[in-house]
Amino acid sequence: MGMDDGRVLGIPEVDTALATALPPGWMAVLSGPGGSGAPLLAKQFANAGVGSTPVLFYTTYERTRDVEDAFESFGWDPSAIKIVNLADEYYDRVLVRGLDVAQARERGLTLDQITVEHPRDRVAPRFSLPNRMLSDLATIDTPFRLVLDSVDFFFEVLTAAEVTTVARQIRYRCQTVGGQALLTIHSRGHDRATTSALEDLADLVFDLKSEPRDGRYETTLYVEKVRNRPDLQRYDRASVGKNGWVVDDASGDSG
Repeated sequence: MGMDDGRVLGIPEVDTALATALPPGWMAVLSGPGGSGAPLLAKQFANAGVGSTPVLFYTTYERTRDVEDAFESFGWDPSAIKIVNLADEYYDRVLVRGLDVAQARERGLTLDQITVEHPRDRVAPRFSLPNRMLSDLATIDTPFRLVLDSVDFFFEVLTAAEVTTVARQIRYRCQTVGGQALLTIHSRGHDRATTSALEDLADLVFDLKSEPRDGRYETTLYVEKVRNRPDLQRYDRASVGKNGWVVDDASGDSG
């Protein structure tokens, strides 16, 4: 299958409505607070690209094994996806190094003594989350599928302007080679102007909301934006089945 096979989220009822309205390369933003199931939908989006394109899945908060287990629990093959744990890399290359220096200072060492005892702190290049991810994309000159789950970690270590720049670079790469990317936002606590900037850049904006109703939680998947096609906005009741998220195709509304 090629990238024009119509797979968007990996939910046929939603994909069919959206696929023909999208250019070959596009970027989507998915918002979903804790408990909404957004992490699973991000993995379903990644799995939808398997077999037709390289798939890169960047996690910033889950253990790699937990990501793999989640894929396997729905019958998806994690070995077909390149899983990169950005949080682990940041910890190993930034936080641990900083902890080493702090411990050395507690022992009363001067800065010169620290660099002698810890030469890696003096010669190691500054670790950059954006460069770590974008360097992978630079090696791909064919269509690809990318997930960044989630961008919240980037907000913790970068400025808002830097996060927006990362999103611009991802979208540019998508447009250049026909890639498809999904950025997830889990926290509702970010500055609205910043999240709006990401949504403005996106070709698609999704939102998962889970609300209590009649003694249980009911989830709704909102398609809040389709670039140049406001008539394709819709919402559907959604639930998790044995193959991932599914929707009641009779519940879709536009407006």
